[in-house]
Amino acid sequence: MNEGTGATPGTVVITGGGTGIGQAAAQKFAVLGWRVVVGGRREAKLAETAALVEKEGGSCLTHRLDVTDGESVERFFDAAEATFGTVTAVVSNAANARYGPLEDFSPDEIHREVATKLVGGLYVAGRAIRGLRAAGVGGDILFMTSLAGAQPWPLHLPYAAASAGLEHAARTLRMELEGTGIRVTTLRCGETMGTDFSTTERESGRIQSANELWFRRGLLRHTGLMTPARVADAIVAAITLPADYQYDNLTVIPTAPVGDLPHSHEEWGAAMMERYLPSS
Repeated sequence: MNEGTGATPGTVVITGGGTGIGQAAAQKFAVLGWRVVVGGRREAKLAETAALVEKEGGSCLTHRLDVTDGESVERFFDAAEATFGTVTAVVSNAANARYGPLEDFSPDEIHREVATKLVGGLYVAGRAIRGLRAAGVGGDILFMTSLAGAQPWPLHLPYAAASAGLEHAARTLRMELEGTGIRVTTLRCGETMGTDFSTTERESGRIQSANELWFRRGLLRHTGLMTPARVADAIVAAITLPADYQYDNLTVIPTAPVGDLPHSHEEWGAAMMERYLPSS
């Protein structure tokens, strides 16, 4: 079995590793003995992740990373390989998103969302594959995507389009890599609390009108939310499968809480407040 594929720990790279799902995944891999490399734009946040990894007894390298810049991606992987050797697993988690109708987005905002999720994901995957092929070993590429990339999801269009594109890219890449021992998985993520952009959109007030529309369209039906740690469990499960099989597209969604479902957006909002902000 190749190191890092299956139960044998290797070196995992996590983009967007300073907060939320990326940070939680770093901790989970550390517990299992993986060497962890986290990249992102905010070095203070990366340092927080490193402290959490080290608290679990793990080894962590932090390195500034802008996934939309090919040279930054190259420097990031060079540092990872110089410190820990071949990178055997990649979690492409970096993302940038906000809510609103398309006409309210500036060209720069549209470009940033698509470049971070789709173009950056391909930059990272390409560099990781070159390292694996040079070392002659198998490994894992896992792309984080979204339910919004699998069905129409209004007020989330640039990010949804980038996620859909990344899922198609992953299907094509999986076929390209058949016979190499390199697995490609997409993890399609449902409603999750504690992510950077959910926090930002709540503080901006944009999430309220988005939630109302999503409830009316049947995209929000209950008050279940996942924590980043739950999503991280699924990431680790996919990458630590035995080497002779893999997940294609793994969809992770929260379970509906036991009880009556809300019948209106107002009921849904009140139930969310009671469930997640009981002291408010």
